[in-house]
Amino acid sequence: MNRFKNCTNYKEISNAINIANSLLMAGSKMIEEIYSKNDWEYNSGRGNEIALKLLVYREPISILTYRPWNPLSKVIGYYDGETININLRKLPYMAERNIISNLVHEYSHACGFSHGSNFPSDHKNKFSVPYFLSHNINQGKWL
Repeated sequence: MNRFKNCTNYKEISNAINIANSLLMAGSKMIEEIYSKNDWEYNSGRGNEIALKLLVYREPISILTYRPWNPLSKVIGYYDGETININLRKLPYMAERNIISNLVHEYSHACGFSHGSNFPSDHKNKFSVPYFLSHNINQGKWL
């Protein structure tokens, strides 16, 4: 089941989408771990509720790229309520797992999960759905 629709011509995004889709499938190691984790914060719910929200079918989210006006922007990507937008200035420096983690992080926002401010911390990496997912994928877990 496709969670994403690649609207770019970047092969690295296509490859990352394939892996992100496999992580967002019932029975994946990532979903199994989320299902059994129950110490979430940010009004996320229990692990089984979170897993279900991530697994519910929805129309694929379009993936686009953009070039920010500020060349020093630290934003890797963002979800605008309809699409996931990936920063073209960051893309050449991103390893495949970084693209995957960004897609899954932003996908979790589309599922209704939040994390307070935009600054990751050890606390958010453990207890907010978006940062828990992206942090662990960036560390190579579940890949």
